[in-house]
Amino acid sequence: MPKYAQVLVDINKLGTKTFSYLIPENLKNKIKIGQAVSIPFGNRKENLKAYIVGFNDYLEANIKPKEISEILDNEPLFSLKYLKLLEWVSNYYFCDIQAVLNTALPQKFFEKNVKKYRTPKIKNIIFDIAKTNEEKTLSDEQEKIYKEIKKVNSKTSLLYGITGSGKTEIYFKLIEDTIKEGKNVIFLAPEIALVSQLTMRTIERFGADCVAIWHSSITEAQKYETWKKLRNNEIKILFGARSAVFAPIKDLGLIIIDEEHDSSYKQTMPNPRYNAREVAKKLCELYDAKLILGSATPSIDSYYEAINTNSLFTLKNRYNNATLPKVVVIDMKAERAERNYTLFSKTLKKNVEETIARGEQVIFLINRRGFSSYTQCMECGEVIECKKCAIPMIYHAQTNSHKCHYCNSELHNAKCPKCDSEALEHFGLGSEKVEIQARAIFPEYKIERLDSDSLSKKNEHIEILKRFQNKEIDILIGTQMIAKGLDNKNVTLVGVINADLSFNLPDYRSSERGFSILTQVAGRSGRGDKEGKVIFQTYNTQNIYLQNAQEQDYENFYENEIELREMLDYPPFSKMIRIILSSKNEFRAQKSASEIELALSDYIKKLTLDETILILGPSECVIKKIKEEYRFNIIIKNKIGDLGHRTVLRFLKSIKLPNDIKMVVDIDPSDIL
Repeated sequence: MPKYAQVLVDINKLGTKTFSYLIPENLKNKIKIGQAVSIPFGNRKENLKAYIVGFNDYLEANIKPKEISEILDNEPLFSLKYLKLLEWVSNYYFCDIQAVLNTALPQKFFEKNVKKYRTPKIKNIIFDIAKTNEEKTLSDEQEKIYKEIKKVNSKTSLLYGITGSGKTEIYFKLIEDTIKEGKNVIFLAPEIALVSQLTMRTIERFGADCVAIWHSSITEAQKYETWKKLRNNEIKILFGARSAVFAPIKDLGLIIIDEEHDSSYKQTMPNPRYNAREVAKKLCELYDAKLILGSATPSIDSYYEAINTNSLFTLKNRYNNATLPKVVVIDMKAERAERNYTLFSKTLKKNVEETIARGEQVIFLINRRGFSSYTQCMECGEVIECKKCAIPMIYHAQTNSHKCHYCNSELHNAKCPKCDSEALEHFGLGSEKVEIQARAIFPEYKIERLDSDSLSKKNEHIEILKRFQNKEIDILIGTQMIAKGLDNKNVTLVGVINADLSFNLPDYRSSERGFSILTQVAGRSGRGDKEGKVIFQTYNTQNIYLQNAQEQDYENFYENEIELREMLDYPPFSKMIRIILSSKNEFRAQKSASEIELALSDYIKKLTLDETILILGPSECVIKKIKEEYRFNIIIKNKIGDLGHRTVLRFLKSIKLPNDIKMVVDIDPSDIL
């Protein structure tokens, strides 16, 4: 038995850290990875609770370790295999193991006395759903795809099915098989609202006893309760957003990632900046489990990989051969020429009135929060910007304030920062503005908004969706939160207020995101027996990607995009690493970025890898300043996989940075803003 144990402990004001402790003789044959132990720390009168995460025989000569006091729980809370996953995340995403454990473990684990810990007071209303035992019969097409997925040897399969094709029923059939084999399932969805919907449908099918939820909106107490049930193998199906991939479910047999294309699966901050899709692949490798990725608009990377590994399975028809909705494109320039200055075209207004008169429902998509995009002074032309970030502040009518969506700064009673004038005008639009205008134009209809700003309490999104499902809402307005997975058979009209928004970002994935959200939201219409209709309002009718979305033609979109990606060495033809250097001193940030780029270029050239590891920059980030720090980035396109990844990270580990410079390393970034 090794002499020392490495323990993970949460210390007030210091955060979660690992330390080495001496293992006393009476515990040497009992101590295991994952056990909770009691340790003395510093001058504290009371011991702290910690977890065993490793062992070693040697310490530096100047360290005098204290002894572990006692084992609090003989049964380990996580396994060696689980720690291997966390170690892989730490190495691949270039961060320390403490950061990974902070993401993975509920903070309640560090309370000293587990036995005194109370059951959660808040009950999730989702679990009040009754089991119906209703099982849909798979169509011939679904049955064929289901059998092909069962046969394939590949660990990862991509289920590409047009909106409304019945991917969820295939998921349920695979879940049923996995449970019969005595194994368990993790089911991920990108949005909390979608997690809730899928969980409710699953409870109706499988019952509530074997189902649990894991995402940021549940309390720490609920997370801890779920973790205990996972350890006791009481959970068969775990639903969640990206962080659920770290939940230690036992006997894992299947992971399903619905809407796998969604950028919400990538954590952008803080560390670890992981992608749940990639972590799930590693998890399946460690546990010999299967991974099913599903989407109506797969990511370019996943589709390319599936084609080249013969693991692509396609559903080409809607369930019961329902027709795809008709998509109409309206030129808003022509509307303005006819003196219609509202957010709603005449065609959209007319269709809304006809739809609601038939007793059917409407969705409006506007993929931007707040009231407007920016506020400008009409006296001097100054735009109100965040003092800490180099971006315009967003006006929110609900709170009558300007907010920065990057640092959360808020400004009340705004005046022009340059001339002190109150002659301010709000330009552009967001979901609040759409709601206000919709209520003015359609005063007799019941209208609600669903976005992150409108949700003020726990489970509010579930209540809104339930009211919408019960036909208590005529028009539901929302951001991308409502574009995915919403399965309401009474929705027959979808209006996209400004279809251009998602295409206007200076990022190589903007066309992919724009096409995806338009196609996805179009798929919310006409999912039942009634014919659906979709209206895209745009100022650029010639956008090829918008035309692809109008025709719901993923294959044509993919062919155009993959050709461009190959020409420019973007993923999937390379793996990207983004290095961001920041400082409160602009010159220092730029100088550090230039020095690192020069040293890295020399290092790569000496290894004769400069034709396969391409370095771009340094350059100013698109958003130049965030939280008072100036930002410069270096983009690396790695065309040789693991070798290139290890080479770049080995160089980055050798860097010694001055105290006034921060470095962020983002592996496989979801954007380059």
